[in-house]
Amino acid sequence: KQWYQRRVRVRNTDITEVVLPLPGYDVLFPDNCCKQYFEEVLQGDGMSLDHFKGSLGKEFNVSGAYRNIIFKPSEFEADILKYKEEDEKLVATDMDRILERKFERVQEGNRTAIRLQFKLPKSCYATMLLRELRRHDGI
Repeated sequence: KQWYQRRVRVRNTDITEVVLPLPGYDVLFPDNCCKQYFEEVLQGDGMSLDHFKGSLGKEFNVSGAYRNIIFKPSEFEADILKYKEEDEKLVATDMDRILERKFERVQEGNRTAIRLQFKLPKSCYATMLLRELRRHDGI
């Protein structure tokens, strides 16, 4: 019954709530393959999880952390842009904004581009988001 309860809890967990531990003295590893993997990798380098407690010197005193494996971007917007020339300016630049230049463009032409706008927290990379979006046939 305990196994079943854990399984139900996992099924009802959103993937964005799943975290992975980053090794350190303040991190509790689950007693599963994740901990075993970290231990094997560290052993390969002649280390163990205990080394993060400062036994290698102050510069290696690492507390560790937990990182979500997936983040959903917030304030996500996508626009399809039509344009004529290959080097045509499609969006306002930061300099346009700083100098308060008006930027208007006409939506016409035989070329198509997509403009994405979104926010990600620190340590998340837009390149990974773009890679995942490109995996879908429609893009």
